[in-house]
Amino acid sequence: MTHGVHSSMRVPADLTVVSFVRSALACVLTREEWPADGAGRVLLASTEALTNAIEHGSPGGGAVEVELSVTADRVDIRVLDQGHPGTPLPVVPDAPPPPDALRGRGLIIISRLSDDFELSARGDGTQVDVGFLRDRALEPAAGAQLASSARAA
Repeated sequence: MTHGVHSSMRVPADLTVVSFVRSALACVLTREEWPADGAGRVLLASTEALTNAIEHGSPGGGAVEVELSVTADRVDIRVLDQGHPGTPLPVVPDAPPPPDALRGRGLIIISRLSDDFELSARGDGTQVDVGFLRDRALEPAAGAQLASSARAA
């Protein structure tokens, strides 16, 4: 039996819920004694995934499903939006947008901070599966570059 916290929630597709979900995840990471740098990676990437699902994936009045599994060694998060019929599956850009662009960094941030990352179509929606290992060390150059991109966003 795997110890840790395993939970799922269905939240309104409204940006006001992002801070609630982020706070709940932060509490679980603290309970499982995740170090600050690892918890920071998880929180930033999961916030980006949830925000994308709300802003781009679910219709107004819709919902987003969030599943999480947090143990002392690993975090797995699944975010599923309801989608819009006919919308293509998003693709991680090959390069970040120009520094003055206001959007377009979310999937790059998620892909670089996580250890496992997969986008898939599910019904009309998009499912984001993201995993993190506790002991992964973020490369200093990549971490500084991502922090700079996040501040610019």
